[in-house]
Amino acid sequence: MGVLSVEQLHLDGPLQWALPPSKSHFIRWLALAAQSSDTMRIGFSQEPGLDVVSMADCLESLGARVERRQGEWIVSGVGDVGFSNPGGTLDCGNSGTTARFLMAIAAGMSEEIRIDGDDSLRGRDMSAISGVLRDLGCSVSGDTLPLTVTGPLQMDSARLDLSTSSQPLSAVLLASPRFPFPIKLELDGSSVSRRYYEMSFEIAESCGSQNRFCEGEIGIRPWKVIVPNHVTVPTEESLVPIAMLISELHQVRMELSGLSEFISPALISLAEQSAVLDLRDESDLICPASVLMAIGNGGRIIGAAHSRGKESDRIGSTVYLLRAFGMDAQATEDGLEIPGGQSPSRPEFPIDSHRDHRLAMTAMVLASRCGGTISNHEICSVSDPGFIPRLLGLGD
Repeated sequence: MGVLSVEQLHLDGPLQWALPPSKSHFIRWLALAAQSSDTMRIGFSQEPGLDVVSMADCLESLGARVERRQGEWIVSGVGDVGFSNPGGTLDCGNSGTTARFLMAIAAGMSEEIRIDGDDSLRGRDMSAISGVLRDLGCSVSGDTLPLTVTGPLQMDSARLDLSTSSQPLSAVLLASPRFPFPIKLELDGSSVSRRYYEMSFEIAESCGSQNRFCEGEIGIRPWKVIVPNHVTVPTEESLVPIAMLISELHQVRMELSGLSEFISPALISLAEQSAVLDLRDESDLICPASVLMAIGNGGRIIGAAHSRGKESDRIGSTVYLLRAFGMDAQATEDGLEIPGGQSPSRPEFPIDSHRDHRLAMTAMVLASRCGGTISNHEICSVSDPGFIPRLLGLGD
């Protein structure tokens, strides 16, 4: 277990801040490029996180080729030959997205595929995707990692609850080019993280898919993946609140490079200090957003019940983090009640990051204002390998 001590930084603006490539976009492009008969170049700025590396490593074990260059990866897919037996366990590291996507990919194969991850990932619930794959006639040995998936599909319909995660729907869609026949999914629950399955359908469409999302029941047909020659991965918008938090804590202007022109509704609400922040579709923001509300005008976070199933129970762990830094919030069924006008103070004990990269980043930014010690700080690398030197370098 690594431990990092961060002392108070004294910052003068304006400060430059870079965002890593979006791991959600990157992993989806990798999943489709690996199935094509073509070669695709994936361009990006900064350094991909370890979640992206885990996906690339696993796809290489299945027979794809990924040439990794500075600022560009070149992916050569398996084409009509299809994926091959990896001859060992597929290690997903800390990436829940990678694990769920690979489970669906394994369902399109005709042999037992073993999937595992680190201790944190082993504690995450995979029952939504494993249930769908069982409905489709696959054998899945468990609902947590390590587990095995044995295909191919035998049935053509399944039920999927969208109220806890959108990843199983994305996983099935992006693995469907290798399915032996069309399937139907009966969709239940009030969907969350809708932007992510919308992203999956958009990327799939750009690679030849004619599948479209619709409420209630959706048909997914296999298709031949035809990838663009080149794509550019956008920056990780979900880490913008980290830069916002640095700005507010130190009262400096931050200049972000490579930010998309599209700003999500939750980010707009956060910037406007809205009294109610709905994170139904953007629960990844909850840690830094809660601190911003605590040092600002306060308010309520709603729609984030599904964040309890992330790398940590992010509602509970956010309350823990605020209290460790001398602030407070109350957990609700689907979010937090946060008083405003609070100020952080140095924790009396090392902060447990719960091996949650977003919690660790938020803790380090707080420590940059008042000092503190964070355990398992290296977990930040799953989304942003350059985060720690970039943060500490602001004080140079």
